[in-house]
Amino acid sequence: MIAATAALATVAVTLLPMTPNGGTSWGSNASDDHVTIGGVDGERARIESNRRPPEERVVEYKRAPGCRGNGVDFSVTAMTPLNGDCAGGTDDPIACEDGPGLQPLWRRERASVTAAWQAWTLVIWIDCPEDVFVLSVEDFRVLPLAKPALTVQPDRGWVLVNKETIVFTDDVTQKLTTEVLGQKIDVEADAQSWTWNWGDKTRDLTTTEAGKPYPHQTLWHTYDQLGTVQVTLTATWKGRWRLAGHTTWHDVLGTAQTTATSDPFEIRELRSRLVAPEDD
Repeated sequence: MIAATAALATVAVTLLPMTPNGGTSWGSNASDDHVTIGGVDGERARIESNRRPPEERVVEYKRAPGCRGNGVDFSVTAMTPLNGDCAGGTDDPIACEDGPGLQPLWRRERASVTAAWQAWTLVIWIDCPEDVFVLSVEDFRVLPLAKPALTVQPDRGWVLVNKETIVFTDDVTQKLTTEVLGQKIDVEADAQSWTWNWGDKTRDLTTTEAGKPYPHQTLWHTYDQLGTVQVTLTATWKGRWRLAGHTTWHDVLGTAQTTATSDPFEIRELRSRLVAPEDD
C-alpha cells in the first residue's frame, strides 16, 4: 500500500476537473503551499491515516456527506456535518456507472499530536467506486494466473522426424477474486493468444486458437533434425474486473502472460529394412 502524506503546514486542497464522460480522472501533485490528491491516492491516504492510533495522527482523512449546495461553487470552502450542522441538509451521492458514488473525501490536520485539529477541508467531492477501486495491469499481472495446459501428441516420449507433431491447449476462462484498497474485486482472464516455441531454433508460432487433438488437429510442427527438444507455450491473457456484487465489467488496460513447458522428448528416425523370408 502506498502512503500519501502531506506537510504539517496549512495547505489548500483543490479539486481536479471532471472528465467529459462524467467520471473522474484524478492524479496527485504538490508544491510548497498546495496539494492536490486524486481519487485513488486520496483513498490510499485515508486507509493509511486510519492505520495509526487516533492519538498519534497529525493528518486524517474521512468520507462523509457534504452540505447541500456545496456542489455549485467550489471556489468557496465546502462544508460538511463533520464541521457542524448543515442548515439545508446534505447532498445525496451522485449516480455512477457501478451504482451510488462514494461520499466526498475530507481532510484535516494539526501541527502536532497535542495541538488542536483544524477544520475539515474538501479533498474530492465526486468519487465513483469504479474510478477508485481500479484493477490495474500491475495488479492483474501479480494474480496467480494458471499456466496454460500443454499437450504434445504423440505423447510417448518421442516423435518422428519429418512427421507432424501435434500440439494443443485448453481455451478456458480463469476466475479469481482479489482486493483493491480493501474492496473485493471479481476478475476473469481469457487467453488472447498463444505463442508456441518448438525448441529447435525455428520461428515461433502465435495463434488465436487452442488447437485440437488427433485426428482433428489444427496445430502441428514438423521437426527436420534429430535430437531432444521441449515445447514452450506462452499464453497472453486479457482480463476484465468488476466490483464484487456488481454486474458491470471493466477491461484491464493491458495483458499478462504465463508459460508452460513440456517434458523433454526425442526426435527419432525410423528406417525400414528388408528381411529375407525364412526357408520352409
